Amino acid sequence: MNCNCHSTAKCKMLGGLEQKIMEVLWSSSDPLKPSEVLARVNNGHAYTTIMTVLKRMADKKLIKRKLKGNTYQYQALQSKSDFAALALEDLFARLFESYGDSVLPAFKKFAKKYNIK
Repeated sequence: MNCNCHSTAKCKMLGGLEQKIMEVLWSSSDPLKPSEVLARVNNGHAYTTIMTVLKRMADKKLIKRKLKGNTYQYQALQSKSDFAALALEDLFARLFESYGDSVLPAFKKFAKKYNIK
């Protein structure tokens, strides 16, 4: 999801393919080539699609890329749990900026529904 909220934190919501790519990168301890990401995503996407999404994710500072030989390799910048924490922090901050304390009942309802204490 793209965000134009201009908040100080980066909006880190991911689209469907971005999420799949991040799952692949989080599951690897080593940087991966686009062809390796493509093989692990395995959803019939074109190689060029994976390359384009990887490049855009690197441009958004969601992942890092490093040229090794004549091929870029990609790696997650943060662990999955750190990424999720920052995404939630950003989302909560934007909700509070937009709606103030009126979001608290919704948070409480969510916490109860998912047994979060």
